[in-house]
Amino acid sequence: MKKLLAVLLGGVVLIGPLSSISAADNPDEHWTPIAAPQGEGWRSLYIGDNTTLNREPSTLYAEEDRIGNTNPVSYHCATVDSEKCVELKRIQASAFLQPCSIEIPTNCIESFYAIDTSGNRIDALSPVNYPTASKWDYKGNDALNLPTGGTPTVWSIPGVAHGGGNSNYMVQAFTVSGLSKPAKSKITNERFTLERLVVNVVPVSLVTGRYAENVAVDYTESPEKTPRGVIHNSIDEWRYCAMVADGTCQKRQAFPENVQFGVKIKLQQKISGWLHGRVYNPDATIITSPSNSQTIEVVALPIRVPIVGEWYRWQDLTPEIQKYILDGKVIGGQGYFTTKNQANGNFQEMVGTSGQQSFDALSLWLPQIKDRASANPSTWTFYNLGDWELAEASRCISGSKDLVGMVTTNASVYAAGTPSFNAANQSLDYKVMAPHYTSKGEVFKGTYDLRIRSEVARCIYGFSAAPIQASISVLSEDGTLQRATQTVNEDKGWLSLSANGFSYSSPTIQVLLTQSDQGPTPTPEMTTQATPAPTAMPTQPSSSKQSIAKRTITCMKIKGGSSVRKKIVAYRPSCPKGYRKVA
Repeated sequence: MKKLLAVLLGGVVLIGPLSSISAADNPDEHWTPIAAPQGEGWRSLYIGDNTTLNREPSTLYAEEDRIGNTNPVSYHCATVDSEKCVELKRIQASAFLQPCSIEIPTNCIESFYAIDTSGNRIDALSPVNYPTASKWDYKGNDALNLPTGGTPTVWSIPGVAHGGGNSNYMVQAFTVSGLSKPAKSKITNERFTLERLVVNVVPVSLVTGRYAENVAVDYTESPEKTPRGVIHNSIDEWRYCAMVADGTCQKRQAFPENVQFGVKIKLQQKISGWLHGRVYNPDATIITSPSNSQTIEVVALPIRVPIVGEWYRWQDLTPEIQKYILDGKVIGGQGYFTTKNQANGNFQEMVGTSGQQSFDALSLWLPQIKDRASANPSTWTFYNLGDWELAEASRCISGSKDLVGMVTTNASVYAAGTPSFNAANQSLDYKVMAPHYTSKGEVFKGTYDLRIRSEVARCIYGFSAAPIQASISVLSEDGTLQRATQTVNEDKGWLSLSANGFSYSSPTIQVLLTQSDQGPTPTPEMTTQATPAPTAMPTQPSSSKQSIAKRTITCMKIKGGSSVRKKIVAYRPSCPKGYRKVA
């Protein structure tokens, strides 16, 4: 039986050669990247969301010190008092959260539901674990803020049928928590800290086949002595499965049209900062109690997100891609690692959906793939932004004590972090990138939704409490303004902005905030007190559209010992080449 090993390297999944299924008449949700073709010198780039949620089960690991950007050497623990978890200084807990119950009152899924086209809420019923259990499941401990780690759950939403013809949906609420302590000692006063939260909803249909449950392995079990990984013993194609068990697979299906889905999560320890994700027109409610526990509820429409993953012969690659490979810039992916930076290597680079590395890789490959996606599956997911990802954010955001915003888009690659403040234009800028065409050759239309606490926006701009005027625009790579549907609203302490209907490949979203009567400028500080009252990110009202005002700048250059000045009037004015802005 063929064994496949997946290893996480710097957040990227590394997997051995895989069998695959790919057919033009299959739904986009069933598309998978093909296996490396026979022969040498085949190359590919894969970018897609949630590539690990169907691979990585709940685990409790003791970790050695990290070296470079690879995962640290890790050892299984059945409990936090297992030998290696006592011996080493760090413990990592990865958990699929379970439905809330008397036994599990926190770090759990409180509710899951749909809102149909008539606005009716239909609560999901009868959650069932799939698989029934996993080898390294573990019991939680509220005293340590340790979630119970189990398997994902499949729920039924009566009357809400998806593309597979039934009403079953898997909820994958996945957390990663860490704890540091002295070596060779049990936990005393230390507590686990939540580092990562992913909430993913998948329509599923149960199918039978030659499937085998994925098995997590540590350093002592890994056949290649990798730090840790997951072994896949399935013979049939399993990558389009939301999860696999022995003999069965929960196969992904398309979401029903125009139906919203909502998930409510209870956390024992609140998370702060920023949420981001792949949903459309989100409405989120965040409740933080005086004890710092938190509930997060997000209701939104699914969206379609482009995936890329086609293979090409070495001689057919652009010179830029060939140079990138030979320069040793390929890090993680699937294939043979000994030749991944050589012309004769068979390798598919796999990068995440956010970060500069992802922008660089996709930008390099867009001409190669003719600016066309491999598939556009429907998706509903959101994440938190880790503290390390907020390092370059405004102190108005990084210094916050609560969740202060959420950004969602259907771009293949996006800046998962907070929008950057462009001091020259006095705007909040957000970069996105995706193929211009869908897998069917149609122009792919973009969506962008930003929800940010009004006080945070005021802090960034140094505004007073007076009302804010806002506009949102979409600039193409050449700086021209795109036509897009825009909505802007400020309500209940949240500023909501949306743009949709714009086109890719690599536009920049710009948000411009102004105040007509600012009053005294406050000191830019940001603190948010815990409160038991709910704070909602309101949905966008269609009546709140605003026009974009043109602006005037003065540019100057020196010519023949004299200064030459030009006034530029535009939506987003910039100085011509050779000129600099003086007013």
